[in-house]
Amino acid sequence: MSALQIKVQPHIKRLTLERARLWAPSVIGFTGTLGTAALLFTETVPRVRRDILSNIPVLGNYWPQAEKK
Repeated sequence: MSALQIKVQPHIKRLTLERARLWAPSVIGFTGTLGTAALLFTETVPRVRRDILSNIPVLGNYWPQAEKK
C-alpha cells in the first residue's frame, strides 16, 4: 500500500476555491470601477439622474430631483 494518497480538489473549469479567493479582490475592484464609470457615463440621461444618482445617500444632493407639481 502506498503512503501517497491523491485528493481531488473541487473545481469548476480549473477554478478552485483557492484561485477564486486570490482573484476576488481584482474582480471586485474592476466591477466597482466599471459600474461607477457606467453611471457617470449615463449621468446625462434624466431617468438615471432621477432614479439612481439622486438617491445616493451622501452624493445625491449633487443631482437634484425635479420638483413634482
